[in-house]
Amino acid sequence: MTNRIGRLLSLCAFAIGGVGMGAALAADHGDAPLLADAGRNDARLTDLFAFTRGENLVLAVCLDPAVPVDATEYTFSSDLKVSINIDNHSEVRFDNADDVATYGGTIVNPNRIRKDVSFKIRFDRLGRPHLRTSGLRRQCRDIRLFAGLRDDPFIRGPRLGRNVAAIVIELPLECVVDRHGSHGHNDPDNTLLIWATSDVPELDGPFQDMAGRALRSMFPENDAMNQLEPRRHSRELGVAPDVVIFNTDQPAAFPNGRELADDVVDLVGDPRILGNDAPFPTENDRPFLSDFPYLPTPHLPAGLSADPGFDRRMQPVRE
Repeated sequence: MTNRIGRLLSLCAFAIGGVGMGAALAADHGDAPLLADAGRNDARLTDLFAFTRGENLVLAVCLDPAVPVDATEYTFSSDLKVSINIDNHSEVRFDNADDVATYGGTIVNPNRIRKDVSFKIRFDRLGRPHLRTSGLRRQCRDIRLFAGLRDDPFIRGPRLGRNVAAIVIELPLECVVDRHGSHGHNDPDNTLLIWATSDVPELDGPFQDMAGRALRSMFPENDAMNQLEPRRHSRELGVAPDVVIFNTDQPAAFPNGRELADDVVDLVGDPRILGNDAPFPTENDRPFLSDFPYLPTPHLPAGLSADPGFDRRMQPVRE
């Protein structure tokens, strides 16, 4: 909180000028105008998290910033397509302090980013998720999948007491990286580039929203990133690719990956967000869970209980 107030005072002129922008610059919760105009808040991605628990990789994506406050369950639309993608081959350097602080590292060949691993989630007419994978290592046998209503884990004043739709995947890290290769730990191939996309087929584009590193694509000047693959960001927009960079040899802590408890609003410190962040929380309004799916249970009207959502262990169904 002290850090936030200091930055607000030093940048007050900018912040006051941005107050009128309100929710439009709140976070990734407020981007993807194509989806907003189409009334498809359910396809709007709000956050992407990437961290480890023991020897497992956890990927969590949140959607729908407009979940009603009185909701006790969530039904995903049958036409919604959500994908979580991983590049596990691109070289990333960590010798430029500014790039590390701003993007998590320096991607040496951004035009060559590709989907080495993909998790594609589709939903049936009852809203139940179905997962297909590609690119996983052959020894991968166990994946856990959750889909349902959860507390919004984004640590920001306007999101206190709000819920989101969440998808969480947990699987052994060795399904994605070679922990027993020639280099073992400290292997350059143990660094992952991660991003998520959402697609409503009847709308324009291969997808309409993308989530990568927190607090980038929500600004109007960066909105074009939401409908372009990361490999096109540098070439066509002149910006660093909007991906989460996660060196799995190091603990997850923003800007390396993103833990649930990372207060990215405070860490990034952009006055356009800080100026609208009252009451300036520094931690989530509900405790994170020590076990899967890790995101807190949802806020509920008094006396009501929540639908538990979908939670299942499964073997990967490969494309």
